[in-house]
Amino acid sequence: MKVIMARKAGFCMGVRRAVQLAIKASYEAEKPVYTYGPLIHNDQALKLLEMLEIRPIKEIPEKAKGTIIIRAHGVPPEDKERLKKVGFKIIDGTCPRVSRVQALARRFSREGYWVVVVGDPDHAEVKGILGYAGEKGLVVSSFKDLEHLPSLDKYVILSQTTQDEEFFKLMVEELLSRYPGGKVYNTICNATHNRQQEVRRLCKLCDAIVVVGGKHSANTKRLAMIAREEGKDVFLVETAEELDREALKKYRQVGVTAGASTPNWVINQVIRTLEEIPSPYESSFLRWGRKFLRFLCESNLALCLGVFLLSLAALFINGRPFDLRLAVLATAFLFSAHTVNRLVDLKSLYLNDPARATFLGKNRFLFIGLTFLGFMLSLIIAWLVDKTVFVMTSFMTMGSLLYSLPFLGRKNALSPVQRIPGVRSLFIAFGWWITIIWPIILAYGYKSSLMWFGYLVLLVAFLRAVLLEILEFQGDGFVGKETLPVFLGVEKTFLCLKFCWIFIGLSILGGFLWGGYPKHFLSLLVVPFYSFWVLNQYEKALLGRNLELEVSAEGLPLITGLSVLVGKGINGLFR
Repeated sequence: MKVIMARKAGFCMGVRRAVQLAIKASYEAEKPVYTYGPLIHNDQALKLLEMLEIRPIKEIPEKAKGTIIIRAHGVPPEDKERLKKVGFKIIDGTCPRVSRVQALARRFSREGYWVVVVGDPDHAEVKGILGYAGEKGLVVSSFKDLEHLPSLDKYVILSQTTQDEEFFKLMVEELLSRYPGGKVYNTICNATHNRQQEVRRLCKLCDAIVVVGGKHSANTKRLAMIAREEGKDVFLVETAEELDREALKKYRQVGVTAGASTPNWVINQVIRTLEEIPSPYESSFLRWGRKFLRFLCESNLALCLGVFLLSLAALFINGRPFDLRLAVLATAFLFSAHTVNRLVDLKSLYLNDPARATFLGKNRFLFIGLTFLGFMLSLIIAWLVDKTVFVMTSFMTMGSLLYSLPFLGRKNALSPVQRIPGVRSLFIAFGWWITIIWPIILAYGYKSSLMWFGYLVLLVAFLRAVLLEILEFQGDGFVGKETLPVFLGVEKTFLCLKFCWIFIGLSILGGFLWGGYPKHFLSLLVVPFYSFWVLNQYEKALLGRNLELEVSAEGLPLITGLSVLVGKGINGLFR
């Protein structure tokens, strides 16, 4: 089935901030850690916070200890004071845009204005805003409510941040016509506005709309309401399991959007499920092609192919003959190193890629066996090739296991090494570099051409690792800070990757100028062009394109290796 993802969907700034504050508190704050009411309106995210031992409380106790996080919707000021008095240490997770509305309500009420809030009177955000307005606070959620308002000679109109834009405009017009002279502040969040506009755009392109989000989320329900008003069939779901596959089969093109409290991994799972629904408008070839690509990525076979080709390319760059043993050594070792880390870290994987985690979980014993065989095969080949290579491979195997397995006081699914911010991608890159390049140096000797290709392998492996981390960003945010996107943020990570792309070009240039690359390896120039294209694809849009983007990232080592092999082959034809 053809699926179009909304350009704006998923966690908004305020929700992401609240979640990140909660995650940080789970590691650093005084225990126990609570939230005052549900942190956000999404059951899946709340269950994951419970995994981190963060639980909501509904009532303020008489005496307490530990840390409490104010929810993203905010609370009345008197509740915040009571929480302090009973003994809690407070972390304020109120969305900055909600805080702005609260500040406006407090300011105008103190100046003698009535504060009219257009919103849902039962919503936590509106209750908090009214708390700051005090006795001057009023709320209207329908035109009937206007009949019960007092005489408004001096008043200001504010809005719940997740209010429908069109409804707010109509209410403002009606209020001003009845009570002229009111001040108006459109406090609807930009994220809400953008999501609502995007739904209207999707409705023009699609036959039906799937809205993903919590059933109690006001902004999610409004997205569904807007789609219905546009005359589209709407499916409001919290998870992929709730999708009505039979009802969805009849549509040619389905649009997907999500509320501001919906985690990305839930959205991606819904999109994946939709894509697998057989549609009479889509060829079986495309559907099976997607499944095959997913299998290659989930089983790490795509990784194996890239490593194998890089190893052969390193041999040819070094001027050595085809040595299948060293290519198999690197492939077997890196397959096992990556797979054991995935198997141990299924908790993280379930957050950002539940389908992959389910696949590995179902075939756990098979992959444990393959991992053991991979390590053993790499050690056997290393012994046969060179005793120094064997020693190096043994140290690499121990290092990989120490990084992944629960040794040396590992806690909360993180080894001591993994707790170093941003370290994972660097470890992966150096692991690839040592495994692919050093056995060749130890077995056959050093050449400057191999040194320059080694730089390229290091950079390509780093670029691949960080790009995949960006896809896993939201899941990793729930379980640790070892990845670069969590440590630096996505924008700074992309800046880092652009420098990496420049160094890829420089390493290839250096290989031709000082490393003795033969001219027929000019085919390597395709690598920086492909890297630039991949970076551009990642920056355009992430959400809903996991398979496409993962395949393009896995293609980096494959393209690098192929470019060398193609150059070698072309040279052989003309000799």
